[in-house]
Amino acid sequence: MKRSAILRGCLLPVLCAAAAVVTAAEFGAPSCGEWVAHREKSDTLALGNAYWLQGFMAGLAAGSGKDFLTGVDNAAFNGWMDKYCQANPLRDLVSGAGVLAAELQKGKRAAK
Repeated sequence: MKRSAILRGCLLPVLCAAAAVVTAAEFGAPSCGEWVAHREKSDTLALGNAYWLQGFMAGLAAGSGKDFLTGVDNAAFNGWMDKYCQANPLRDLVSGAGVLAAELQKGKRAAK
């Protein structure tokens, strides 16, 4: 009984992360244009998009089995995504999060 509970506990984060990627890609993550527009206004949707990004990055890290988020704070995430989205306004946060995750896994830190 314990072994199956442990196995479920280990697989659940991986499955949830995979589901998050599929769900975000299928149903549309916030676009970079939306990210920039709401960040400029500092409105409620800017906060919601930032929370979305934090959760998505946590899911990517959990799904990868690598702790690439240590030492990176929310301001660094947001600052990095600001630059990415200003340079790529037609992309979405999923693509930006993928690029950021790859950089962090290579040991590059997110610049504020």
